[in-house]
Amino acid sequence: MTARRTLAALAIGALLALSACSEDGGLEVPTDSPSLPDWESSLDELASELPADLATDLWEVVPDASPEEILHNAQEICGQVAANADEEQLARDAAELFGVEEAEGPTIVETVKPYCDVVG
Repeated sequence: MTARRTLAALAIGALLALSACSEDGGLEVPTDSPSLPDWESSLDELASELPADLATDLWEVVPDASPEEILHNAQEICGQVAANADEEQLARDAAELFGVEEAEGPTIVETVKPYCDVVG
């Protein structure tokens, strides 16, 4: 949540900086633009089901994966965990899902497992 709020604050700061530097004295903010509390609720609504820590940890192992791909693959891994799949097979499947070397499989599984109750 902190990362989302930081991102929103940076976006608002950039908007204010652009308005201060524009030639005609500032940007005209539409009257129907959301207020600050509405920004927070909007961000909460847009928040993914994917926990931010999991996404960050997986992007270190699989930097080319999209958030949708990470969520889908994490759900698939969690389904196998719930089905009590063999650890070695689970690691191989995880590496194959993410398209990485087989040696990265156990790292992916260890990263995803604690979030399986959230991811599904």
